[in-house]
Amino acid sequence: MGNIKNSTLYRTVEFMTPTFVKVIAKRIFWKIVRFYNRCRYIEKGRFVEFGYRFRFDRSAPYRARVGEKTIAEDFNVWNIDLGDITVGKKCWFGLNNVVMGPVEIGDELSTGPYVKILGPRHPVPPQVAKQRQKTTIGNNVWISTGSIILFGVEIGDNAIISAGSVVQKDIPAGAFVGGNPARNLSGLIQKAWQSTDNKQSEKAGNEK
Repeated sequence: MGNIKNSTLYRTVEFMTPTFVKVIAKRIFWKIVRFYNRCRYIEKGRFVEFGYRFRFDRSAPYRARVGEKTIAEDFNVWNIDLGDITVGKKCWFGLNNVVMGPVEIGDELSTGPYVKILGPRHPVPPQVAKQRQKTTIGNNVWISTGSIILFGVEIGDNAIISAGSVVQKDIPAGAFVGGNPARNLSGLIQKAWQSTDNKQSEKAGNEK
């Protein structure tokens, strides 16, 4: 059996089978595998919805757990080849999101289109001891369009990540971050709001 690929019969069938038949057979096979994995290895609460062309790849012994009223829009790709995906309640994943385990996500996460929550990378030796076991995202976090969350970061509750950000460090609770690499812009935002409020107050005073 181990040498079946070297047998004359196998090589004959391989040679005679048209390429398009091989392609179609492979696609059908992987669709069946992914559908089976999705039904068997996703533990989901009530009213959970997965959109069109939702793709779920899995390796043993990992699985996904999804809280109730969570929605993943069309063309999402979830991968648990390297760890579990745990998602809380009332989360919303936008179009074309990529979610890779191991990751733990709290309640009421909201993401825009093309957001990527990435899995483990191959660390260089000095980083091996520092690399965390999973990515952690808190409750009521907003991740805007096109942002990338690198593996091992911790994002606190109520944090907001602006569009196109690359998050490679921990984000404290309630922070507003943006940029590549992402940095905390909370102070700048507060100053901008205060400046706007002062200008409006001065304008109102002059009109009186």
